[in-house]
Amino acid sequence: MASFSNFFSQVVDSLINSGSGLNVGCKLVLSCAGDSVTFPISPPSFEVSNTYNNGTINVNSLGDINMLGKRGLATIKFSSFFPAQAYDGIVNTTPDSPYSYVQKIKSFAEKGQPCKLAISNTNINLNVTIDSFDYSEKDGTSDVYFSISLREYRYVLPNSNKLNNTTGLASRVAEEQKEKVINWYPGMDLMDVAAQSVGQFFPIEEQDAKQLSIFKTLVKTKNLNVGSILHVTKQSIKIDDKTKINF
Repeated sequence: MASFSNFFSQVVDSLINSGSGLNVGCKLVLSCAGDSVTFPISPPSFEVSNTYNNGTINVNSLGDINMLGKRGLATIKFSSFFPAQAYDGIVNTTPDSPYSYVQKIKSFAEKGQPCKLAISNTNINLNVTIDSFDYSEKDGTSDVYFSISLREYRYVLPNSNKLNNTTGLASRVAEEQKEKVINWYPGMDLMDVAAQSVGQFFPIEEQDAKQLSIFKTLVKTKNLNVGSILHVTKQSIKIDDKTKINF
C-alpha cells in the first residue's frame, strides 16, 4: 500500500505541477443555496468553452458572408477524484467520505437553483448549472473518480414594456419579485453580490450599468463581510437589516 501511495503521489504531483495544470494551491469551490463543496483534490486541468453564435448567410450578388452573433453560455468541464484515505503530500488528514461529496453535488443539481463556481487564482467565478456529473470507482482503493460539466447561468428579466410584433400587446410576465435575500457565502465576491442584486429586478440591457454602480457602492460599505445577509429590492439593499444602501 505504501508503494502505491508513493507512486500515486508522484503521479498527481506531476499532473498538478505540469504546464497545462492548475496552479499549486488552487482551490475550487462549488456552492448552492448557502451550502458549498470545496474539492479536496484540484484537477490537473479544466476546460472552458465559449460560443458566440456567429452565422453565415448567402447573398446572391456576394456569396456567403458572416453575421456576428451574441455570445453563448460558457461551459466548464473538469475531472478529479474524492479520496477515501490520506495520501502523503496530497491529503495529509483523513478526508470526508467520498460519497458525502457525491451526495452534496447531486443535491445541488436537484435543488432547482443555480450554483456558483469559484476557482482561486483564475478569472472563473460564475453562476452555473450542473449539466452532468459522472462518478465511478476504479482501483479498489474506494476513491471515487468523477467528471463534471457546468454551464453558465445568466439572470434575465424580460422587458414587459415591449409590444409583441404580432399581437401588438405587451408581453405577460410573472409578477416581479419584491425582495430577494442573498447570503454572502465563501467563494463569492462583491461583483457576485452586485450581479445577484440586479439579476432579477432589471431588464438585461440595464444590468451592466446597474451592477457596476452597486459594486462601487458596496466597496465603500464597511460592515459588509462574508456571512452577511442582504435583503435586496429594486430600490435598495439592507445588510443584516441594519445598514441600508439606496440605488
